[in-house]
Amino acid sequence: EYQPALGGVGTVGMIARYYFGNRVGFTEEIDIGTRSMGPAKMPGVHPADCNIEWKQQWYADSNDRAGTALWFNAIGCGAVVDDGFVRGVLVATPHGIGVVRCSAVVDGSGSADVPAHAGADTEAIDARHVAIQGAGLGPRQPGHQYRNTDWTFIDDNDVVDTTHAMVAARRKWPNEFDLSTLVDSRERRRIKGDVTVSPLDQLAGRTWPDTIVTAHSNFDTHGMTIHPIFMVKPMDKAALDAHVPFRCLLPAQLRNVACTGLGKSAHRDALPVIRMQPDVQNEGYAAGVAAAMAAASTQGDLRSIDMAALQAHLVDIKILAEEVPTHHDSFPLPAHELTAAIAEGTDSYLGLATIFAQGEAALPELRSAFNNATGELRLRYAQILGLLGDATGAAELATAIAGSEWDEGWNYRGMGQYGRCMSPIDDLLVALGTSGSTEHGAMVIDKITSLTAEHHMSHSRAVSEACERLKLTEAAPALAAFLRQDGIAGHHHDSIRAAQAAASPDACDTAVRNVSLRELHLARALYRLGDHQGLGAEILGNYASDLRGVYARHAQAVLAETPALVTV
Repeated sequence: EYQPALGGVGTVGMIARYYFGNRVGFTEEIDIGTRSMGPAKMPGVHPADCNIEWKQQWYADSNDRAGTALWFNAIGCGAVVDDGFVRGVLVATPHGIGVVRCSAVVDGSGSADVPAHAGADTEAIDARHVAIQGAGLGPRQPGHQYRNTDWTFIDDNDVVDTTHAMVAARRKWPNEFDLSTLVDSRERRRIKGDVTVSPLDQLAGRTWPDTIVTAHSNFDTHGMTIHPIFMVKPMDKAALDAHVPFRCLLPAQLRNVACTGLGKSAHRDALPVIRMQPDVQNEGYAAGVAAAMAAASTQGDLRSIDMAALQAHLVDIKILAEEVPTHHDSFPLPAHELTAAIAEGTDSYLGLATIFAQGEAALPELRSAFNNATGELRLRYAQILGLLGDATGAAELATAIAGSEWDEGWNYRGMGQYGRCMSPIDDLLVALGTSGSTEHGAMVIDKITSLTAEHHMSHSRAVSEACERLKLTEAAPALAAFLRQDGIAGHHHDSIRAAQAAASPDACDTAVRNVSLRELHLARALYRLGDHQGLGAEILGNYASDLRGVYARHAQAVLAETPALVTV
């Protein structure tokens, strides 16, 4: 453990109050054990908060009783790999560096560190979409248990970015006693596992034969989403159950490694539902039991363990409900469910998930439904067709966009973000771009030329994505002209001084992210469309050396694309 205590975000990170999550099984054991360490009521402490020092100590005591060796201030920094098995982890400690031999590995870092060191395929944050859940780094006062913040993006794997966040946080709260020593990030590097959990799985209630946890949360997204289903029907605050299969913890190229928490294989828009502390605690327990079984009986091979035995144990300790081990994979969904979903008018999450999960197979019935529909329903079918890459309804989309002034868009919001992160016009623009229809490029350019610095960030994102997907090279001059308007460009942080100057006392600041996201979207589109007078490359070059690792990684990835006109 590279921190000086156990518990991660829930203790050292000071997010000491559960939001959602199934508080059963091992999580219930943790909570009962933590509460038993002191008086039932503590003055000045919210009744929903755990005592972070007690919880740290409960973890330490439990490990001591189990005979576990705990190494604090120790960082995993490499792996010894033999034919798909990690046989040792290189660890740097205050006393030196060495290899810890192992039969099986549970990576609880949340950043897929062991798979990355072992050469497994992982997904970085986020070179393609610059869409990442907001992160925080809060102040600390003696006696305070809960300090939840969301004021930046932080790439935990980037030492410059983490240092930058620490320095900026000092400027934000100069009069506080101290800072947390742990970045409170909500999205990190993830493995590419045997299966990848998607929002469609969650919205359709997908069951799996190897479920180890049934998570419970809403789409607490802390930022903007990218999955097309949420452009048709924005997420709401309703909570749902979502089954987590063991296979999403297993890196595809490695036999004896399981990654828990934020490091598991999941679409970034699915992560909010399966990242809540109670569920991750139970998931870590399940992974630990599985690794012990593998070490004892299968030379560490996690894919060869007795899944029925593991699930039976998880039922016994009440992590799983009794019926879960009887589940099978409920995908692919039956054909009659697709027909019913299209016929009902695509108004429910389940219906939309059914359509998007079928993809190309849904197109014939969708085209027929579009041709027979009128009014808003016809436009809805056109939008879904467009988002599935079909141009049947492109003219309908273009007519709706051209006949509308800019509506109220969306400026970046992290904490408490639910519902839309793009406006109705934005959603239609992205659908038109994804449809591939190039007949309406002049209308898209007209929308760009009508933008000003006062318009919301989501409009810039929408026109940028539409132009990229249409490869609308003729839009480059308009994008460049907008970038040259006062206040649109120049928001990169190339020094600690710039980061400090932008710091505000707001624990959930959005202003700094909003202007940078707008600038990056526009510059990326400009560059991908062949650039105009080199402005796109200039702006991306500035961000490529930004202290904020998420922006730098994104800009570097775009600049590395060849040729300049790419498929997105």
